[in-house]
Amino acid sequence: MSQFTFLQRERVAVFEAASKAEAAVHADPRTACFYSRRALELAVTWAFKHDGALRLPYQDNLSPRIHEPSFKEATGRAVFSKARVINTLGNRAVHSHRPVPEADGFYPVITDG
Repeated sequence: MSQFTFLQRERVAVFEAASKAEAAVHADPRTACFYSRRALELAVTWAFKHDGALRLPYQDNLSPRIHEPSFKEATGRAVFSKARVINTLGNRAVHSHRPVPEADGFYPVITDG
């Protein structure tokens, strides 16, 4: 059973990406990082669409959105820090030719660490 089941009914796309990340943690850390970043991007995009207090940044992609002051203020330091790490690890997994350590794949799917 996935720790992301709570998303299954209302945020299907986020649930699917998060579940794929969770399933790939040990077998394929690169895939886990990729799907963790995808889940984050889907969730952040949804937040910007549905929360009028969030102001769209100068560019319409993940990094500017998570660094947007209104997002940082709304989510707090802990969520912002985790989002930044997930974004970095996901980008590294996609663009780097180096092996992805299992620890990198494991980090994004921890919800309390």
